[in-house]
Amino acid sequence: MDCPKCHKPVGENDAVCKNCGLVLREEAAKPKKTGLLGKRSSERKKDKTELSFVRPVKRDGGELSAPGRTAFDKIRLGIIALIVIAAAVVVIVIILHFVSSGGEKTAEKLSEYINKPMSIAEDKVEIHLKEESAFDGVNNAVKFDYIYEADDDVKIDDVRYPEWSVGVNVDEDDDITSVTYTDFTVLEKNHKGIKRDGLINKDDFESGDKLKNVLSEIGLDAYSITYQIIGKTYVFKYYYTLDNGDARAVILTAVFDDDDRLDYVTSRFVFPSDM
Repeated sequence: MDCPKCHKPVGENDAVCKNCGLVLREEAAKPKKTGLLGKRSSERKKDKTELSFVRPVKRDGGELSAPGRTAFDKIRLGIIALIVIAAAVVVIVIILHFVSSGGEKTAEKLSEYINKPMSIAEDKVEIHLKEESAFDGVNNAVKFDYIYEADDDVKIDDVRYPEWSVGVNVDEDDDITSVTYTDFTVLEKNHKGIKRDGLINKDDFESGDKLKNVLSEIGLDAYSITYQIIGKTYVFKYYYTLDNGDARAVILTAVFDDDDRLDYVTSRFVFPSDM
């Protein structure tokens, strides 16, 4: 076969003359891939390029919308963050609880050694009690033979007191006779105590009432709790406002027996001469 232009020999299957470059025949265009395979390939490319919060998930021949990996990752991270925050809050609450109730817990432990030597109680509870408070206000206002108290302080009428103290009284043999927990934070805002709407009627309580029911009815934080050889005594200090605008301060005392049953309740007004 000869080239129509240069008349030199060319091969039968040559598309271009190698001598003059004449195009002898056009190559057939390559067909595009169609059908199921090509369609799926195109869909996969589309899925990879599209940004979507959800992606289709086939189930039982149908097509449902379900969260993609990105959505699940966000949800998982959110749940983890909430768990961490909740755990932190719980830890803080527990720490604050033990810090705030440390004195009362110590008093309860020491009360288990009433009628026993002071030295044994110190060893068992693993604390060291002092014979004098670091605060003049306590030394002048609280009766004790030994004392254990908080390091942090509060101010009541410009006088410094520990947040709480545990006073221990002993007999001549140095055996514990009573343990008193005093919460000075009750008087921190006002030396008259906690504000109430009115007078608590002591006649509302009956001998034999359960301790938890009495405390719930009173609804105040105790200013002090004294553990004795027989039973315990709770003292509350509060005030309310009279119709003429005057404040009336009250000390309420509730005495319980060994079975945590109410023995009696007393109530007395506190006047300036008692301050």
